Amino acid sequence: MIRHDELARQLYAQISALPTVDAHEHLHAEENRLRRSVDIFLLFHQYLCTQLAAAGMPEDQAEALGDEATPLDQKWASLAPYLDQVRHTGCARPAFEALRRFFGEDDLTAGNYERLSERMREHNRPGLFDRYLREACGIVLVLNQNRTMWQNDWFRPILPEDDFLCSGGLTEVERLAEWAGEDVPPTLERFLAAMEQVVTQRAQEGMIGIKGTCYPHIISDAEIARAAYAGILAQHEKPHQRRAFLDYARDQLYEICGNLGIVVVKHSGVWAGGWADHTGIRPTNIFSEASMHRRTRFDLFHAGTPTPADAALVARGLPNVWLNLCWSHLISPAQSVQALDLWLDMVPVNKIIGFGGDYWWAVENVYGNLVMAREVIALALAKRVREGCFSEARAVEIARRWLHDNPREAYEA
Repeated sequence: MIRHDELARQLYAQISALPTVDAHEHLHAEENRLRRSVDIFLLFHQYLCTQLAAAGMPEDQAEALGDEATPLDQKWASLAPYLDQVRHTGCARPAFEALRRFFGEDDLTAGNYERLSERMREHNRPGLFDRYLREACGIVLVLNQNRTMWQNDWFRPILPEDDFLCSGGLTEVERLAEWAGEDVPPTLERFLAAMEQVVTQRAQEGMIGIKGTCYPHIISDAEIARAAYAGILAQHEKPHQRRAFLDYARDQLYEICGNLGIVVVKHSGVWAGGWADHTGIRPTNIFSEASMHRRTRFDLFHAGTPTPADAALVARGLPNVWLNLCWSHLISPAQSVQALDLWLDMVPVNKIIGFGGDYWWAVENVYGNLVMAREVIALALAKRVREGCFSEARAVEIARRWLHDNPREAYEA
């Protein structure tokens, strides 16, 4: 993206030397990754599956790229007819960047996929995360959400809000009660107290955020929620009753998060898979919740794709909302450049978080995603430097905020 922009290349070089907070991953613990029999097709799995299916690849074959049991020759035969159709998409680029950086190849071919898979297995040994994240990327902190409390000195956990809301019904209420060391709460008030106890416990154990989705906010009445909770305990509640209970409990949860300094993460804008309706998770849906819970910090994910201007309007008017570009560079680096250009006009520079890789198993691809993020930031800032808005030195200061200072401040990490 920056090949023909000398100023952007200069900024990129300086930005690449900055410490980076990876503000969203789903990475499993290193020991779990090391137990996998990995192959090079793992780099072309996860998010690229949606584009491969859109190009015509059978969905089951696209998913099988991440299956350890599927033979390599079968994976190549499935992928080869469609690779050229998707190689220029944002989701494909991290895999090719990883090939160049870690394996010394520019492309995946019939002649090298077996050799590359063998090299990937050789690399899959203790110290993998240090080599790929610390050394290759300069990452100093990872905000990680893989549905567990796994953490270490530089991985900090974010848990799904459903762990506390018990959206699955009585079985999950029983699990929450077990975590709290109590019997099943007989009333809504006792349930909320148990929920607060468990959230407090997780915060003491190191949890720094909870993650939900940016659905429209519905304010539920306490009496309706009490009746709905009674129905859950009796296992005869109707779907609308469970929704009423969840709407009420979610507002209580977000208030608890504000009291404890826990960030509420909101997935917004776009779903990862195909056949998904994106229209129900617009970034503007956060207005009501963030306005109601003014002491709670909200991290609005994915730049509000495909409406980054709407996300800007949110952060412009709500002091407790940050805008997070995690995953956005994969969806469209061109749109991410446009988003930052808009946000420089509309949003304080301390409310923007510049990078999150958003991977589960392919830790190698974090590097390629970060290359894209640095290019996006360099291009957006180079434009403003040329326009005389600020100096090159100021541009690097802003980049440091977006890649390091802002996520640390938002999460107090």
